Parts: sequence; C-alpha cells; structure tokens
Amino acid sequence: MNEPSPAVCEADLLVRAVMAKRGYSTEDFAQQASDLSLGHSRTLEHYRHAHEISGRAAGRWVSIQELRQAMTHYHALFDDLIGDDQRPLRDRAAARAPLTRPRGTTGPRR
Repeated sequence: MNEPSPAVCEADLLVRAVMAKRGYSTEDFAQQASDLSLGHSRTLEHYRHAHEISGRAAGRWVSIQELRQAMTHYHALFDDLIGDDQRPLRDRAAARAPLTRPRGTTGPRR
C-alpha cells in the first residue's frame, strides 16, 4: 500500500479481527487493553501507542515516522496474538515442504 495512513487504519482493523477470533472484546479500547493486560502484558504498551497514533492519523496529519512507529507497534502485538511461531512465513512453508523431488527433475534432494 502506498498510503501509510490508511495502512495504519487497516493494521488496526487486522489486529482487532485477530483479537475477536481469540475471544477478546473489540468494542471498547479500554476493555481491549484490560483484556490484553492479562495474557499479553509485554505488548500492551505497543497496542496503546499504535492506537493513539492511529486515532490521530484518522483525524489529522501525523508524520511518516509516527505512522512507521504505529506499524511497528501493531506488528509486535499481532505477532504476540498469533502465537509462538515467529519464524517468517517463507521459513514455515519450507519446513512443511515435501522432502522429495518432483517427478522428472534432477539434482540433490531437499
């Protein structure tokens, strides 16, 4: 996405969607923060900072640096919400790949 401000809003929506899937309240920020404080206290401050920047971005201009910070904060919470497997998606996919060569190919076996 080329527009950083809408990307931050979309990151907020994504995090709230994951929270909803995990059974957290998504209606009220104070309740969300309270719920997250129990199981995700190490990333709660990330969420608070991201939410604050996102709110300002929706109503007025914020700097590109602040938008980058918000994305970093959302990323930290997202990773914490989805679980322990923090390897990049490509590495996880490679770990599940079959160990045999496709029929008709040559070369070393993976």
